[in-house]
Amino acid sequence: MLGHIIPVAGSRVQVPSRRTVFVAWTLVLAATAVLVGRALLAERQTVDDVFIFLRYARNLAEHGRYAFNPGGPGTPVEGTSSVLWTLVLAAAWRAGWPGLGTAKLVSLVAGALVPATCAVAVRRAVPGRPLLAAVPALALAFDADLATWSASGMDTAFWTLACAACVALASRPAVAAVALGALAWVRPEGPLLAALGVVALSQDRKTLVRLALLAAVPLAVLTLGRLAYFHAAVPNTFWAKMNAVDGKDYTGLGYLGSALMRRPLLLLFAPAAALALRARIALGPAARLALALLAGSLLFALVAGGDWMPDRRLLVVGLPLAAVVAAITLAGAGSRLFALATCTALALEAGLTVDHTTDQTWRTHEWLDQRVVRWTVSGHPFRDPYWLDWMPTHLLQQISPFVAPGDTVAHVDVGELPYVMDDVSFLDGFGLVDREAGRLAFSPRDPVLREAAREAFFAARPAVAIVVLDEVTGHPFSPAQDAALADPRFAAGWREQGRVPTWGNHPCVTYVRRDVMAVDHAHALARMNAWLARVKDVQALQD
Repeated sequence: MLGHIIPVAGSRVQVPSRRTVFVAWTLVLAATAVLVGRALLAERQTVDDVFIFLRYARNLAEHGRYAFNPGGPGTPVEGTSSVLWTLVLAAAWRAGWPGLGTAKLVSLVAGALVPATCAVAVRRAVPGRPLLAAVPALALAFDADLATWSASGMDTAFWTLACAACVALASRPAVAAVALGALAWVRPEGPLLAALGVVALSQDRKTLVRLALLAAVPLAVLTLGRLAYFHAAVPNTFWAKMNAVDGKDYTGLGYLGSALMRRPLLLLFAPAAALALRARIALGPAARLALALLAGSLLFALVAGGDWMPDRRLLVVGLPLAAVVAAITLAGAGSRLFALATCTALALEAGLTVDHTTDQTWRTHEWLDQRVVRWTVSGHPFRDPYWLDWMPTHLLQQISPFVAPGDTVAHVDVGELPYVMDDVSFLDGFGLVDREAGRLAFSPRDPVLREAAREAFFAARPAVAIVVLDEVTGHPFSPAQDAALADPRFAAGWREQGRVPTWGNHPCVTYVRRDVMAVDHAHALARMNAWLARVKDVQALQD
Protein backbone atom coordinates (compact mmCIF):
# COMPACT_ATOMS: atom_id res chain seq x y z
CA MET A 1 0.00 0.00 0.00
CA LEU A 2 2.84 2.38 0.82
CA GLY A 3 4.66 1.62 -2.43
CA HIS A 4 8.07 0.17 -3.08
CA ILE A 5 11.64 1.42 -3.08
CA ILE A 6 13.71 1.73 -6.25
CA PRO A 7 17.19 3.16 -6.64
CA VAL A 8 17.52 6.39 -8.65
CA ALA A 9 20.95 7.94 -9.28
CA GLY A 10 22.39 6.28 -6.20
CA SER A 11 19.53 7.31 -3.88
CA ARG A 12 16.46 5.53 -2.63
CA VAL A 13 13.19 7.08 -3.88
CA GLN A 14 9.85 5.85 -2.67
CA VAL A 15 7.36 5.34 -5.47
CA PRO A 16 3.83 5.39 -4.07
CA SER A 17 1.42 2.68 -5.06
CA ARG A 18 -1.56 3.43 -7.24
CA ARG A 19 -3.83 2.58 -4.36
CA THR A 20 -2.25 5.25 -2.16
CA VAL A 21 -2.56 7.84 -4.92
CA PHE A 22 -6.18 6.80 -5.45
CA VAL A 23 -6.94 7.23 -1.75
CA ALA A 24 -5.34 10.68 -1.75
CA TRP A 25 -7.35 11.94 -4.70
CA THR A 26 -10.53 10.39 -3.31
CA LEU A 27 -10.02 12.44 -0.16
CA VAL A 28 -9.43 15.57 -2.27
CA LEU A 29 -12.64 15.01 -4.22
CA ALA A 30 -14.65 14.26 -1.06
CA ALA A 31 -13.36 17.40 0.64
CA THR A 32 -14.16 19.43 -2.48
CA ALA A 33 -17.72 18.07 -2.43
CA VAL A 34 -18.08 19.22 1.19
CA LEU A 35 -16.74 22.67 0.28
CA VAL A 36 -19.18 22.99 -2.62
CA GLY A 37 -22.05 21.87 -0.38
CA ARG A 38 -21.19 24.54 2.16
CA ALA A 39 -20.95 27.10 -0.62
CA LEU A 40 -24.44 26.21 -1.83
CA LEU A 41 -25.78 27.00 1.64
CA ALA A 42 -24.49 30.56 1.18
CA GLU A 43 -25.47 30.87 -2.49
CA ARG A 44 -28.50 33.08 -1.73
CA GLN A 45 -26.32 35.60 0.10
CA THR A 46 -25.29 38.49 -2.15
CA VAL A 47 -22.67 41.18 -1.60
CA ASP A 48 -23.64 44.29 -3.53
CA ASP A 49 -20.16 44.89 -4.99
CA VAL A 50 -20.73 41.99 -7.40
CA PHE A 51 -23.19 44.23 -9.20
CA ILE A 52 -20.35 46.63 -10.04
CA PHE A 53 -18.67 43.80 -11.95
CA LEU A 54 -21.96 42.91 -13.62
CA ARG A 55 -22.70 46.45 -14.79
CA TYR A 56 -19.22 46.75 -16.28
CA ALA A 57 -19.53 43.28 -17.86
CA ARG A 58 -22.93 44.09 -19.35
CA ASN A 59 -21.72 47.38 -20.80
CA LEU A 60 -18.65 45.69 -22.27
CA ALA A 61 -20.69 42.84 -23.77
CA GLU A 62 -23.54 44.98 -25.11
CA HIS A 63 -21.83 48.28 -25.92
CA GLY A 64 -18.18 47.29 -26.34
CA ARG A 65 -17.07 49.78 -23.71
CA TYR A 66 -15.32 48.98 -20.42
CA ALA A 67 -17.17 51.67 -18.47
CA PHE A 68 -19.71 52.02 -15.70
CA ASN A 69 -21.65 54.67 -17.65
CA PRO A 70 -21.25 53.59 -21.28
CA GLY A 71 -22.98 56.59 -22.79
CA GLY A 72 -21.28 59.17 -20.61
CA PRO A 73 -18.80 61.72 -21.93
CA GLY A 74 -15.10 61.67 -21.17
CA THR A 75 -12.56 58.95 -20.49
CA PRO A 76 -13.91 55.70 -18.98
CA VAL A 77 -13.04 54.98 -15.35
CA GLU A 78 -11.72 51.58 -14.27
CA GLY A 79 -13.83 50.93 -11.21
CA THR A 80 -13.53 47.15 -10.89
CA SER A 81 -10.99 45.33 -8.75
CA SER A 82 -10.27 42.68 -11.39
CA VAL A 83 -9.80 43.21 -15.11
CA LEU A 84 -9.74 39.50 -15.88
CA TRP A 85 -12.84 38.68 -13.83
CA THR A 86 -14.73 41.48 -15.61
CA LEU A 87 -13.65 40.08 -18.98
CA VAL A 88 -14.79 36.58 -17.95
CA LEU A 89 -18.23 37.86 -16.95
CA ALA A 90 -18.48 39.95 -20.12
CA ALA A 91 -17.68 36.89 -22.22
CA ALA A 92 -20.36 34.91 -20.37
CA TRP A 93 -22.85 37.73 -20.94
CA ARG A 94 -21.96 37.88 -24.62
CA ALA A 95 -22.46 34.13 -24.89
CA GLY A 96 -25.99 34.43 -23.48
CA TRP A 97 -25.15 33.59 -19.85
CA PRO A 98 -25.81 36.95 -18.20
CA GLY A 99 -26.49 37.93 -14.66
CA LEU A 100 -25.81 37.22 -11.05
CA GLY A 101 -26.40 33.47 -11.20
CA THR A 102 -23.71 33.08 -13.84
CA ALA A 103 -21.21 35.10 -11.80
CA LYS A 104 -21.92 32.96 -8.74
CA LEU A 105 -21.70 29.70 -10.69
CA VAL A 106 -18.38 30.60 -12.35
CA SER A 107 -16.90 31.73 -9.04
CA LEU A 108 -18.04 28.48 -7.43
CA VAL A 109 -16.29 26.50 -10.17
CA ALA A 110 -13.12 28.52 -9.44
CA GLY A 111 -13.46 27.86 -5.71
CA ALA A 112 -14.06 24.14 -6.30
CA LEU A 113 -10.79 23.91 -8.25
CA VAL A 114 -8.73 25.33 -5.38
CA PRO A 115 -8.34 22.07 -3.35
CA ALA A 116 -7.24 20.07 -6.40
CA THR A 117 -4.81 22.81 -7.44
CA CYS A 118 -3.30 22.79 -3.95
CA ALA A 119 -3.05 18.99 -4.16
CA VAL A 120 -1.08 19.28 -7.40
CA ALA A 121 1.25 21.81 -5.75
CA VAL A 122 1.90 19.48 -2.78
CA ARG A 123 2.21 16.40 -5.00
CA ARG A 124 4.92 18.09 -7.06
CA ALA A 125 6.71 19.41 -3.97
CA VAL A 126 6.60 16.09 -2.07
CA PRO A 127 6.28 13.38 -4.75
CA GLY A 128 6.97 10.49 -2.39
CA ARG A 129 4.15 11.33 0.07
CA PRO A 130 0.90 11.32 -1.97
CA LEU A 131 -1.43 11.35 1.03
CA LEU A 132 -0.11 14.78 1.97
CA ALA A 133 -1.70 16.12 -1.21
CA ALA A 134 -5.05 15.74 0.54
CA VAL A 135 -4.07 17.92 3.51
CA PRO A 136 -5.01 21.31 1.94
CA ALA A 137 -8.36 19.96 0.74
CA LEU A 138 -9.20 18.62 4.20
CA ALA A 139 -8.04 21.85 5.84
CA LEU A 140 -10.33 23.86 3.54
CA ALA A 141 -13.38 21.59 3.28
CA PHE A 142 -15.31 23.09 6.20
CA ASP A 143 -14.03 26.66 5.92
CA ALA A 144 -17.00 29.03 5.87
CA ASP A 145 -15.06 31.99 4.51
CA LEU A 146 -13.78 30.18 1.43
CA ALA A 147 -17.18 28.56 0.88
CA THR A 148 -19.09 31.83 1.19
CA TRP A 149 -16.84 33.75 -1.17
CA SER A 150 -16.77 30.86 -3.63
CA ALA A 151 -20.51 31.39 -4.15
CA SER A 152 -20.36 35.18 -4.08
CA GLY A 153 -19.84 35.95 -7.77
CA MET A 154 -16.95 38.21 -6.78
CA ASP A 155 -13.34 37.85 -7.93
CA THR A 156 -12.24 36.32 -4.60
CA ALA A 157 -12.36 32.63 -5.59
CA PHE A 158 -10.81 33.38 -8.98
CA TRP A 159 -7.97 35.26 -7.25
CA THR A 160 -7.47 32.44 -4.76
CA LEU A 161 -7.29 29.88 -7.58
CA ALA A 162 -4.80 32.04 -9.51
CA CYS A 163 -2.43 32.26 -6.54
CA ALA A 164 -2.71 28.54 -5.84
CA ALA A 165 -1.96 27.86 -9.52
CA CYS A 166 1.23 29.93 -9.28
CA VAL A 167 2.37 27.73 -6.40
CA ALA A 168 1.55 24.60 -8.41
CA LEU A 169 3.85 25.96 -11.15
CA ALA A 170 6.72 26.70 -8.76
CA SER A 171 8.81 23.78 -10.05
CA ARG A 172 9.03 25.63 -13.37
CA PRO A 173 10.27 29.08 -12.29
CA ALA A 174 10.07 30.74 -15.71
CA VAL A 175 6.43 29.73 -16.21
CA ALA A 176 5.63 30.62 -12.60
CA ALA A 177 7.17 34.07 -13.08
CA VAL A 178 4.91 34.83 -16.04
CA ALA A 179 1.91 33.58 -14.03
CA LEU A 180 2.94 35.80 -11.12
CA GLY A 181 3.10 38.82 -13.39
CA ALA A 182 -0.37 37.98 -14.70
CA LEU A 183 -1.76 38.23 -11.14
CA ALA A 184 -2.05 41.98 -11.77
CA TRP A 185 -4.83 41.14 -14.22
CA VAL A 186 -6.74 39.37 -11.43
CA ARG A 187 -6.43 41.73 -8.45
CA PRO A 188 -4.85 45.15 -7.74
CA GLU A 189 -2.44 43.66 -5.19
CA GLY A 190 -1.10 41.32 -7.88
CA PRO A 191 2.13 43.31 -8.46
CA LEU A 192 2.96 43.18 -4.76
CA LEU A 193 2.56 39.42 -4.61
CA ALA A 194 4.41 39.02 -7.90
CA ALA A 195 7.43 40.92 -6.59
CA LEU A 196 7.59 38.83 -3.43
CA GLY A 197 7.04 35.65 -5.42
CA VAL A 198 9.88 36.37 -7.84
CA VAL A 199 12.24 36.96 -4.93
CA ALA A 200 11.14 33.67 -3.34
CA LEU A 201 11.82 31.73 -6.55
CA SER A 202 15.21 33.29 -7.23
CA GLN A 203 18.42 31.51 -6.28
CA ASP A 204 20.84 34.27 -7.25
CA ARG A 205 20.97 37.76 -8.74
CA LYS A 206 21.03 36.52 -12.33
CA THR A 207 17.93 34.39 -11.76
CA LEU A 208 16.21 37.27 -10.01
CA VAL A 209 16.71 39.58 -12.99
CA ARG A 210 15.54 36.96 -15.48
CA LEU A 211 12.40 36.06 -13.53
CA ALA A 212 11.63 39.72 -12.84
CA LEU A 213 11.74 40.48 -16.56
CA LEU A 214 9.43 37.58 -17.31
CA ALA A 215 6.97 38.69 -14.63
CA ALA A 216 7.11 42.27 -15.94
CA VAL A 217 5.76 41.31 -19.37
CA PRO A 218 2.05 40.74 -18.49
CA LEU A 219 2.20 43.64 -16.03
CA ALA A 220 3.60 45.96 -18.71
CA VAL A 221 0.90 44.90 -21.19
CA LEU A 222 -1.81 45.66 -18.62
CA THR A 223 -0.29 49.01 -17.65
CA LEU A 224 0.04 50.15 -21.27
CA GLY A 225 -3.55 49.13 -21.90
CA ARG A 226 -4.70 51.09 -18.88
CA LEU A 227 -2.80 54.20 -19.95
CA ALA A 228 -4.21 54.00 -23.45
CA TYR A 229 -7.83 53.32 -22.47
CA PHE A 230 -8.35 54.77 -19.00
CA HIS A 231 -5.51 57.33 -19.02
CA ALA A 232 -4.43 55.96 -15.63
CA ALA A 233 -1.73 53.52 -14.55
CA VAL A 234 -3.73 52.07 -11.63
CA PRO A 235 -7.44 51.29 -11.23
CA ASN A 236 -9.66 53.89 -9.63
CA THR A 237 -10.20 51.55 -6.67
CA PHE A 238 -6.66 52.46 -5.56
CA TRP A 239 -7.68 56.08 -5.01
CA ALA A 240 -11.09 55.23 -3.57
CA LYS A 241 -9.91 52.66 -1.01
CA MET A 242 -6.24 52.95 -0.17
CA ASN A 243 -6.46 56.15 1.82
CA ALA A 244 -10.17 56.63 2.45
CA VAL A 245 -10.11 56.58 6.25
CA ASP A 246 -13.80 57.44 6.60
CA GLY A 247 -14.77 54.49 4.44
CA LYS A 248 -12.99 51.82 6.50
CA ASP A 249 -14.59 49.68 9.17
CA TYR A 250 -11.33 48.14 10.38
CA THR A 251 -7.75 49.03 11.01
CA GLY A 252 -5.21 46.89 9.23
CA LEU A 253 -4.03 45.29 12.49
CA GLY A 254 -7.59 44.68 13.63
CA TYR A 255 -8.46 43.01 10.35
CA LEU A 256 -5.41 40.76 10.51
CA GLY A 257 -6.10 39.93 14.14
CA SER A 258 -9.66 38.98 13.27
CA ALA A 259 -8.50 36.52 10.60
CA LEU A 260 -5.69 35.06 12.70
CA MET A 261 -8.03 34.45 15.63
CA ARG A 262 -10.44 32.73 13.26
CA ARG A 263 -7.86 30.24 11.94
CA PRO A 264 -4.72 30.51 14.09
CA LEU A 265 -3.49 26.96 13.45
CA LEU A 266 -3.61 27.37 9.68
CA LEU A 267 -2.65 31.02 9.19
CA LEU A 268 -0.24 31.48 12.09
CA PHE A 269 1.20 28.27 13.52
CA ALA A 270 1.66 26.34 10.25
CA PRO A 271 3.73 29.08 8.53
CA ALA A 272 5.64 29.73 11.76
CA ALA A 273 6.48 26.02 12.06
CA ALA A 274 7.72 25.94 8.46
CA LEU A 275 10.04 28.88 9.10
CA ALA A 276 11.22 27.50 12.42
CA LEU A 277 12.04 24.09 10.93
CA ARG A 278 13.58 25.32 7.69
CA ALA A 279 17.00 24.11 8.88
CA ARG A 280 15.66 20.52 9.08
CA ILE A 281 13.04 20.67 6.31
CA ALA A 282 14.14 21.75 2.86
CA LEU A 283 11.66 24.43 1.82
CA GLY A 284 11.54 23.97 -1.92
CA PRO A 285 10.24 26.49 -4.43
CA ALA A 286 6.56 25.66 -3.80
CA ALA A 287 6.83 26.23 -0.03
CA ARG A 288 8.88 29.40 -0.49
CA LEU A 289 6.45 30.79 -3.04
CA ALA A 290 3.40 29.93 -0.91
CA LEU A 291 4.98 31.66 2.09
CA ALA A 292 5.83 34.72 -0.02
CA LEU A 293 2.30 35.02 -1.43
CA LEU A 294 0.83 34.51 2.04
CA ALA A 295 3.04 37.29 3.40
CA GLY A 296 1.98 39.51 0.52
CA SER A 297 -1.71 38.97 1.19
CA LEU A 298 -1.23 39.76 4.89
CA LEU A 299 0.78 42.86 4.04
CA PHE A 300 -1.83 44.12 1.60
CA ALA A 301 -4.65 43.69 4.13
CA LEU A 302 -2.55 45.56 6.68
CA VAL A 303 -1.78 48.47 4.35
CA ALA A 304 -5.28 48.63 2.87
CA GLY A 305 -6.78 48.84 6.33
CA GLY A 306 -9.09 45.87 6.03
CA ASP A 307 -12.46 45.66 4.36
CA TRP A 308 -16.09 46.25 5.28
CA MET A 309 -17.32 42.95 3.82
CA PRO A 310 -17.93 39.93 6.07
CA ASP A 311 -15.90 36.73 6.17
CA ARG A 312 -12.48 38.37 5.76
CA ARG A 313 -12.52 38.57 2.01
CA LEU A 314 -9.01 39.95 1.55
CA LEU A 315 -7.44 37.02 3.38
CA VAL A 316 -9.38 34.13 1.85
CA VAL A 317 -6.47 33.77 -0.57
CA GLY A 318 -4.17 33.05 2.38
CA LEU A 319 -6.07 29.92 3.40
CA PRO A 320 -4.92 27.56 0.61
CA LEU A 321 -1.44 29.08 0.59
CA ALA A 322 -1.02 28.32 4.29
CA ALA A 323 -2.55 24.87 3.75
CA VAL A 324 0.07 24.04 1.12
CA VAL A 325 2.81 25.16 3.52
CA ALA A 326 1.31 22.98 6.26
CA ALA A 327 1.24 19.92 4.01
CA ILE A 328 4.85 20.36 2.87
CA THR A 329 5.98 20.94 6.47
CA LEU A 330 4.28 17.71 7.56
CA ALA A 331 6.47 15.86 5.08
CA GLY A 332 9.30 16.35 7.56
CA ALA A 333 7.32 15.02 10.50
CA GLY A 334 8.78 11.79 11.78
CA SER A 335 5.44 10.47 13.02
CA ARG A 336 2.52 9.69 10.76
CA LEU A 337 0.29 9.85 13.81
CA PHE A 338 1.38 13.47 14.35
CA ALA A 339 0.64 14.26 10.70
CA LEU A 340 -2.82 12.70 11.01
CA ALA A 341 -3.53 14.60 14.24
CA THR A 342 -2.45 17.89 12.67
CA CYS A 343 -4.59 17.33 9.60
CA THR A 344 -7.58 16.51 11.81
CA ALA A 345 -7.00 19.64 13.86
CA LEU A 346 -6.91 21.77 10.72
CA ALA A 347 -10.19 20.29 9.53
CA LEU A 348 -11.83 20.82 12.94
CA GLU A 349 -10.57 24.40 13.06
CA ALA A 350 -12.23 25.04 9.71
CA GLY A 351 -15.48 23.64 11.08
CA LEU A 352 -15.50 26.29 13.80
CA THR A 353 -15.96 28.97 11.14
CA VAL A 354 -19.52 27.77 10.53
CA ASP A 355 -21.29 30.99 11.57
CA HIS A 356 -21.72 32.94 8.34
CA THR A 357 -22.27 30.05 5.99
CA THR A 358 -25.26 28.30 7.50
CA ASP A 359 -26.76 31.08 9.56
CA GLN A 360 -26.62 34.64 8.26
CA THR A 361 -27.14 36.19 11.70
CA TRP A 362 -24.84 39.07 10.81
CA ARG A 363 -27.70 40.50 8.73
CA THR A 364 -29.87 40.93 11.82
CA HIS A 365 -27.58 43.77 12.88
CA GLU A 366 -28.92 45.76 9.90
CA TRP A 367 -32.57 45.77 10.80
CA LEU A 368 -33.66 47.42 7.58
CA ASP A 369 -32.59 44.36 5.63
CA GLN A 370 -35.84 42.40 5.70
CA ARG A 371 -34.60 39.33 3.87
CA VAL A 372 -34.57 36.00 5.69
CA VAL A 373 -31.55 35.45 7.93
CA ARG A 374 -31.31 31.68 7.68
CA TRP A 375 -30.68 30.12 4.30
CA THR A 376 -31.29 26.66 2.93
CA VAL A 377 -30.08 25.37 -0.41
CA SER A 378 -32.22 26.81 -3.18
CA GLY A 379 -34.31 24.44 -5.22
CA HIS A 380 -32.75 25.92 -8.35
CA PRO A 381 -29.33 27.31 -7.41
CA PHE A 382 -28.06 30.06 -9.71
CA ARG A 383 -31.40 30.13 -11.55
CA ASP A 384 -33.90 31.48 -9.03
CA PRO A 385 -33.92 35.31 -8.84
CA TYR A 386 -32.06 36.88 -5.93
CA TRP A 387 -33.70 39.37 -3.59
CA LEU A 388 -32.45 42.92 -3.60
CA ASP A 389 -31.61 44.42 -0.22
CA TRP A 390 -34.18 46.57 1.51
CA MET A 391 -32.33 49.81 0.83
CA PRO A 392 -32.01 49.59 -2.98
CA THR A 393 -35.62 48.39 -3.15
CA HIS A 394 -36.71 51.39 -1.09
CA LEU A 395 -34.62 53.81 -3.15
CA LEU A 396 -35.92 52.37 -6.41
CA GLN A 397 -39.48 52.99 -5.28
CA GLN A 398 -38.64 56.43 -3.93
CA ILE A 399 -36.76 57.89 -6.89
CA SER A 400 -38.61 56.27 -9.81
CA PRO A 401 -41.08 59.22 -10.01
CA PHE A 402 -38.15 61.62 -10.51
CA VAL A 403 -35.62 59.65 -12.60
CA ALA A 404 -36.13 58.87 -16.27
CA PRO A 405 -33.88 56.91 -18.62
CA GLY A 406 -30.88 59.03 -19.58
CA ASP A 407 -30.82 60.96 -16.28
CA THR A 408 -27.97 61.01 -13.78
CA VAL A 409 -28.18 59.90 -10.13
CA ALA A 410 -25.56 60.87 -7.55
CA HIS A 411 -25.39 57.87 -5.20
CA VAL A 412 -23.23 57.46 -2.11
CA ASP A 413 -22.73 53.84 -3.17
CA VAL A 414 -22.74 51.79 -6.37
CA GLY A 415 -24.10 48.29 -6.50
CA GLU A 416 -27.60 46.90 -6.77
CA LEU A 417 -29.42 50.11 -7.74
CA PRO A 418 -27.19 50.97 -10.73
CA TYR A 419 -27.39 47.37 -11.90
CA VAL A 420 -31.19 47.60 -12.02
CA MET A 421 -31.31 51.13 -13.47
CA ASP A 422 -29.11 50.21 -16.41
CA ASP A 423 -29.98 53.21 -18.61
CA VAL A 424 -29.23 55.79 -15.90
CA SER A 425 -25.77 57.30 -15.32
CA PHE A 426 -24.33 57.40 -11.81
CA LEU A 427 -21.93 59.55 -9.83
CA ASP A 428 -20.27 57.57 -7.06
CA GLY A 429 -19.81 59.40 -3.77
CA PHE A 430 -16.90 57.27 -2.55
CA GLY A 431 -15.17 57.28 -5.93
CA LEU A 432 -15.10 53.65 -6.99
CA VAL A 433 -16.36 54.54 -10.48
CA ASP A 434 -16.01 58.34 -10.31
CA ARG A 435 -12.54 59.73 -11.07
CA GLU A 436 -12.81 63.06 -9.25
CA ALA A 437 -14.56 61.57 -6.21
CA GLY A 438 -11.93 58.83 -6.00
CA ARG A 439 -9.03 61.29 -6.00
CA LEU A 440 -10.73 63.31 -3.27
CA ALA A 441 -11.34 60.15 -1.21
CA PHE A 442 -7.59 59.55 -1.33
CA SER A 443 -6.78 63.15 -0.24
CA PRO A 444 -9.99 64.50 1.35
CA ARG A 445 -8.39 67.76 2.52
CA ASP A 446 -6.89 68.75 -0.81
CA PRO A 447 -8.69 71.98 -1.87
CA VAL A 448 -7.94 71.49 -5.56
CA LEU A 449 -9.36 67.96 -5.58
CA ARG A 450 -12.34 69.11 -3.52
CA GLU A 451 -13.14 71.79 -6.06
CA ALA A 452 -12.79 69.31 -8.95
CA ALA A 453 -15.21 66.86 -7.31
CA ARG A 454 -17.68 69.65 -6.53
CA GLU A 455 -17.66 70.99 -10.08
CA ALA A 456 -18.06 67.48 -11.51
CA PHE A 457 -21.22 67.12 -9.43
CA PHE A 458 -22.75 70.38 -10.63
CA ALA A 459 -21.70 69.74 -14.23
CA ALA A 460 -23.62 66.45 -14.17
CA ARG A 461 -26.72 68.10 -12.60
CA PRO A 462 -28.06 64.83 -11.17
CA ALA A 463 -31.82 64.51 -11.00
CA VAL A 464 -31.45 62.81 -7.60
CA ALA A 465 -28.70 62.77 -4.99
CA ILE A 466 -28.61 59.98 -2.39
CA VAL A 467 -26.46 60.97 0.61
CA VAL A 468 -25.62 59.25 3.91
CA LEU A 469 -25.01 61.76 6.71
CA ASP A 470 -22.94 61.29 9.83
CA GLU A 471 -25.54 61.65 12.58
CA VAL A 472 -22.92 63.24 14.87
CA THR A 473 -21.47 65.87 12.52
CA GLY A 474 -24.37 66.22 10.11
CA HIS A 475 -21.94 66.07 7.18
CA PRO A 476 -21.94 63.49 4.38
CA PHE A 477 -19.56 60.57 4.78
CA SER A 478 -18.54 61.01 1.16
CA PRO A 479 -15.95 63.81 0.74
CA ALA A 480 -17.23 64.51 -2.78
CA GLN A 481 -20.83 64.85 -1.61
CA ASP A 482 -19.71 66.95 1.34
CA ALA A 483 -18.06 69.34 -1.11
CA ALA A 484 -21.25 69.59 -3.17
CA LEU A 485 -23.66 70.03 -0.24
CA ALA A 486 -21.47 72.77 1.27
CA ASP A 487 -21.87 74.84 -1.88
CA PRO A 488 -24.81 77.33 -1.86
CA ARG A 489 -25.79 76.10 -5.31
CA PHE A 490 -26.91 72.79 -3.83
CA ALA A 491 -29.49 74.29 -1.44
CA ALA A 492 -30.72 76.50 -4.26
CA GLY A 493 -30.98 73.66 -6.77
CA TRP A 494 -32.01 70.55 -4.75
CA ARG A 495 -34.67 69.84 -2.15
CA GLU A 496 -34.90 67.04 0.40
CA GLN A 497 -37.40 64.35 -0.58
CA GLY A 498 -37.05 61.92 2.34
CA ARG A 499 -34.73 60.15 4.75
CA VAL A 500 -34.45 56.77 6.43
CA PRO A 501 -31.88 55.36 8.88
CA THR A 502 -29.20 53.12 7.42
CA TRP A 503 -25.99 51.44 8.72
CA GLY A 504 -24.98 52.73 12.14
CA ASN A 505 -28.37 54.48 12.31
CA HIS A 506 -27.00 57.25 10.10
CA PRO A 507 -29.68 58.95 7.96
CA CYS A 508 -29.79 58.23 4.25
CA VAL A 509 -31.22 61.37 2.65
CA THR A 510 -32.66 61.63 -0.86
CA TYR A 511 -32.48 65.02 -2.56
CA VAL A 512 -34.34 65.88 -5.79
CA ARG A 513 -33.43 68.66 -8.18
CA ARG A 514 -35.99 71.44 -7.78
CA ASP A 515 -36.89 71.66 -11.46
CA VAL A 516 -37.70 67.93 -11.65
CA MET A 517 -41.40 67.19 -11.28
CA ALA A 518 -42.66 63.81 -10.13
CA VAL A 519 -44.68 61.68 -12.54
CA ASP A 520 -47.87 60.05 -11.30
CA HIS A 521 -47.85 56.71 -9.53
CA ALA A 522 -48.79 54.71 -12.61
CA HIS A 523 -45.92 56.12 -14.66
CA ALA A 524 -43.46 55.66 -11.78
CA LEU A 525 -44.56 52.04 -11.36
CA ALA A 526 -44.17 51.46 -15.09
CA ARG A 527 -40.61 52.83 -14.97
CA MET A 528 -39.73 50.61 -12.03
CA ASN A 529 -41.24 47.51 -13.62
CA ALA A 530 -39.39 48.23 -16.88
CA TRP A 531 -36.07 48.42 -15.05
CA LEU A 532 -36.75 45.20 -13.15
CA ALA A 533 -37.91 43.41 -16.31
CA ARG A 534 -34.48 43.91 -17.87
CA VAL A 535 -32.74 42.20 -14.93
CA LYS A 536 -34.66 38.98 -14.44
CA ASP A 537 -31.94 37.62 -12.13
CA VAL A 538 -33.02 39.89 -9.26
CA GLN A 539 -36.34 40.87 -7.74
CA ALA A 540 -37.37 43.67 -5.42
CA LEU A 541 -38.84 43.12 -1.99
CA GLN A 542 -42.51 43.88 -1.61
CA ASP A 543 -43.73 46.26 1.06
